[in-house]
Amino acid sequence: MKGIAYALADLVDEIWHWVAARMRSQRWVWLIPVAVLYAMVRWPIGRIEHIMAAIVGLIVLAWAVRRPGPALIALIVFLPLQQTLFGFLYAAHVPAQILRPAGGLKELIAGGILLSAFHALHIGRVRQGKTRQLDAIDKALLVYVGVVTAYLLAPHLFSTFPVNNKLSVRLLAWRADCGYLLVFFAVRHAPIPEATRKLFVRVLMGMAALTVLVGLYQWSRPDSWTHLILVTGAQVKYQVAVLGNDHTTVIRNLGYLTNQNPLRVGSIFLGPFDMADFLLIAFAVSLERIARDFRSRASYATCAVILLMLFASRVRADALAAVVIALVAMVPTPNRPIGARLRLLGAILVAAAVVVPAIAGTRFVNAEGGGKSNGAHVTEIASGIDELIRNPLGIGIGNVAGVGDRFVLTTGKQGGFTVDNAVLQVGDELGFQALLPWLVLMFLVWRALGRAAKESDPFAGGVRLAFLALFVAGMYHHVFLGFPVAWTLWAAVALALKRVDAPRAPARDEARGNIVAIEPVALDGFR
Repeated sequence: MKGIAYALADLVDEIWHWVAARMRSQRWVWLIPVAVLYAMVRWPIGRIEHIMAAIVGLIVLAWAVRRPGPALIALIVFLPLQQTLFGFLYAAHVPAQILRPAGGLKELIAGGILLSAFHALHIGRVRQGKTRQLDAIDKALLVYVGVVTAYLLAPHLFSTFPVNNKLSVRLLAWRADCGYLLVFFAVRHAPIPEATRKLFVRVLMGMAALTVLVGLYQWSRPDSWTHLILVTGAQVKYQVAVLGNDHTTVIRNLGYLTNQNPLRVGSIFLGPFDMADFLLIAFAVSLERIARDFRSRASYATCAVILLMLFASRVRADALAAVVIALVAMVPTPNRPIGARLRLLGAILVAAAVVVPAIAGTRFVNAEGGGKSNGAHVTEIASGIDELIRNPLGIGIGNVAGVGDRFVLTTGKQGGFTVDNAVLQVGDELGFQALLPWLVLMFLVWRALGRAAKESDPFAGGVRLAFLALFVAGMYHHVFLGFPVAWTLWAAVALALKRVDAPRAPARDEARGNIVAIEPVALDGFR
């Protein structure tokens, strides 16, 4: 697997220089009218949209390859806003033919960062003589991705269960299963400067603040918010016309907007689970700052309003995760002075005094359908364990929650097995051959975050708490299948683990293989 990664890095570099050499001659300009004419004749329907999408896609990809740091920031902003924003754009009469490919912007940006990482690996090995750039974490990740990719290309290689015959559907499942780890690999090895990490934290907190503000609006005026999303934002029409969802899937996706008894706030995520999971990341970072005696009132205020939103979401798994990481943050370490931990303890006691009386009659004490939900969780986890024992090689890619619900259950065919557990989901879908390297990867990442947390910068410690929090929440629902939460968390993990000697291009070197040497000419056509 390590050899495959380096082979891909070399291939990226060769393609890069081949394109640079052709663009440097300027002769390629004469191919543009020929290509446009061919496209108009070959694809008479939707040709303008396709041409525009291709041009924009190339521009975005080229920008992400050259500027992986700003591309990462753009990705973190785009992910939480995509669904709601695209609904409003569709309501503003932006054609579905434009919005449908525009949904791939996140993949283009992530792919550009990944290409930049491969190029950096090539530079480090060929030009700088770094032969040990991939560690045990990378190797476990590559093994897992390799197994899932084998399932994608040969769906019955391990399992005889019926799998969707459409490669496009299996690609969606592959994206959900591997996308967050490829983002982690890309961010970890791409030449991203230290300043990007600081900007990442500010942007993360800004998106959390936006989520809280919109959540407060939904909590105070639920009817107005529902009308804004469903009518003004045309979310139902967007999901049907652009995403291609059937009405059953749309009703399930937007059910928390229409069911207001009890009201479960979802804010810009339109669902309480993704919102609560996302806010846990910001909560963990703020909590670690408090524990490390960074005396910022903003950190206390952030924790307070996020706890309020967790209460409004009624997601008990995330509330439990918040309690767990608050207690873990009290554990003595050299970077957590006793005075800061005592202040954190005082804040926890004040929060408990406010929250405990308020949870009477809510899902947190098995009211509002909480008791029934408990029984369903126990049943699903037990059935997930039984399924893993009966079918240790998995039931096939795309046959679990997410893609399975969308493309399998709705057609009444075999598949769509649902287990509300992030670990069992991997095993039930892809078998032990994928679960084992996945578990090894999780353990290695946790241990590496522990070493990084010993640094004076609280970011790594906060990310470690966020990693723990989402794993706790993941025992009761899927935390890695949604792009806004999973990609944001794993990008943060990659930044926290980014080594000082990460492979990157020299300051200035005109030799072949250096990204700096070809930047001025290779991408002039995209400016």
